[in-house]
This record gives sequence, structure tokens and C-alpha cells, in this order.
Amino acid sequence: MKEVGGAIRLAATDLSNHLACRHLTSLDLSVARGERTAPDFEAPDLWVVRERGALHEAAYLAFLDKCGLEVLNLANAGDEAQVLGETQRAMKRGVRVIAQGALSHGRWFGRPDVLRRVAKPSQFGNWSYEVYDCKLTRETKAATILQLSSYSELLEKIQGCAPEWMWVIPPGENFDGEAYRRAEYAAYFRCVKDRLARAVENGSRIGTYPEPVAHCDVCRWFRECDRRRRGDDHLSLVAGIRKQQRNQLEEWDTETMAKLAVLPIPLKERPKHGSREGIERVREQARVQVTGRSEKRLVHEVFLPVAEGLGFCRLPEPSADDVFVDLEGDPFVGQFGLQYLFGLAFNNAGDELRYEKRWALNREEEKKGFEWLVDEVMRRREA
Repeated sequence: MKEVGGAIRLAATDLSNHLACRHLTSLDLSVARGERTAPDFEAPDLWVVRERGALHEAAYLAFLDKCGLEVLNLANAGDEAQVLGETQRAMKRGVRVIAQGALSHGRWFGRPDVLRRVAKPSQFGNWSYEVYDCKLTRETKAATILQLSSYSELLEKIQGCAPEWMWVIPPGENFDGEAYRRAEYAAYFRCVKDRLARAVENGSRIGTYPEPVAHCDVCRWFRECDRRRRGDDHLSLVAGIRKQQRNQLEEWDTETMAKLAVLPIPLKERPKHGSREGIERVREQARVQVTGRSEKRLVHEVFLPVAEGLGFCRLPEPSADDVFVDLEGDPFVGQFGLQYLFGLAFNNAGDELRYEKRWALNREEEKKGFEWLVDEVMRRREA
């Protein structure tokens, strides 16, 4: 999102951001209009994902080149105007694969990972293009479909025919693509696109709040939003509380954790949203947290009664032969990830806690580490 010629230009990323968090759209819009400066913060692991993504895309392009396809990479082709021009010229020539090209129409702009030529007529000739997006995740998310739909719409405007398919390339030796028929997601795409357009047009006239969402884990605005929630003593700070319960409490003018901590229980009024027991449970949770905050110490209480066959009571009685297994892995290594640590914790003959481990930095070491773990467990079981 950026201001160009007095108008806000939108990109495919803005669609996925809006889907993840409406408040994020408001914040990015204020930056685009020069009303504030973007924070100098990045989630610690985001650069790892970005680097792995770049390596995955490079590997895919190398695979296509090895298959004998002409690959034109425009990653370093110049500024946006130059890349836009180079992309259209390459499409007119019928280049088989165009990487990091640029597409633009109206207020929308996009940089798809890969465009591949297909045998479908367009204004360029007996060929046209479809979008391929390289993703590290094993499961395609809604945000990816929105981005692909945005690129495909831009492609349609440029080449004069609608791409039938959109493709996701997950990690794999043969880079087998996952095909998604564009028409099946068109209505959903239009809905989110129109919602984003209205949010941009309305701007600051519609207030948004930094509700905690999954995107917070990788968002550059996390620190600012977290400070605001804590400053407001927001109900989302209560551990285990649900949005439905927060909505009900706000209807009762109980909009802070401190107010919830002193809410009279048992409840006199039946909640419209959620159960009476659920509201009372989060009330007690808020009381514990507020007590710990005011007394500056960790406070914990057992809310549920100890009952046979429930919770930790389902575990067997402690034994001197108990072994605790520790497994650590990285899902972004290779095609299937890598378990890089196999560990065992146990009490030795002197009743001292011991920890033994095996590191694995490649497939062979991973196999040996797993075999060692199984052998150790079986040996202790048979002893």
C-alpha cells in the first residue's frame, strides 16, 4: 500500500493483510498517507521464512531451467516502471517463464513469483499466462488464494483473457504444483477486495481496534498494538477468554480485565453469548491475573477439582523407569523438514536427573538419532 499521484495504490499483500487484521489496514493506510512512520520492528523468525522462501523460489526456477524452459528473471530489472515494461514485452514475445515480473491496472499492483506460458489464445497470440506462487507451507491458506486471484485478475486485464488456473508450488523434489480453478474463488476474492476498497475509502472515519489475531506473531505493528491493549487493560489479556465471551462482557460494560476480576458471581443475568459457567471461569482467571499484577508475584489456583480419570490423573503412577522424550525439528528444512534433536531425560541409579541427546544436521544423522532413541527406550523397557 502506497500513495501514488494522490491516490492509494493497493497490492495483493494488502488483501491478505486485510483478511488477517482490519486494524492492520488502518495502520498501513496511515503510513501511506504520511500520517505516521512505520515501526522499525520485524518478527525475529520472519527473516528466516523470507530467506527460505527465496531459496525455494530459486530452486524452482533452476528446476524449470533444467527442464529446458526459457526463464527470464526480472528481480533486478530496475524500478517498478521498468519491470512493468519488461514484463509486458516478455509476455508479447511469449517467454516461457517470467519470474518476479510486475502487473498493474488501475489502483492495483502485483509482483507474482512466476508467470508461465500456457496454450490458451490471448491478445498476444496463441498463448497466455497463468500465475505460479512458491510457498513453504504444506497447506494452502486463504491469503494465498487471494493473492493468486489478484494476480490473475491483473493478468486478465493485460492479456485480454482470464487465466483458468492458479498454481501453488510447495517444496518437493519434482515441484509438483497444486492447481486451483480461479472461477471457484472469484466471488470470495471480490468480497474481500470490495471490503478492502471500502476500508481504504472510509479511512479514519471508521475506527478499528488491535484485536489479537494469528497475524500478530509476524506483524511489524505488534509492539504498538500490544502496548495499546495493555494500556487499555483489554479483556483479551485474560488467558483463555474467547471473543464471544468478550462481546458479552462488553455489553455488560465490563470492558477491562480489572472490571472482570470483580464481576459479582454467581451471575445474576443469563448471558446472551456463551455459557454462564464459561463467563464465571474467565472471571476467576481475571481475578488471579489481577491479583498477581497488583502484588507483583506469580499467582496460581486450581479451578477444577481433582477427579480420577481426568487431566493429569490419567497419567500412570510415577516410576523410577520413567523416560521423558525431547524432540526438536525445523519444518522448513528440505521437503519434509528435519528432526535435529533427539533427547531423553531420566533418573539414573543415584536418582539424579540425566539428559542425553543426539544432534542431527542431515538425513543420515536424523536416521541415526531416531534409531538411537528407539533403541534406548526399548532397552530400558526390557531391563
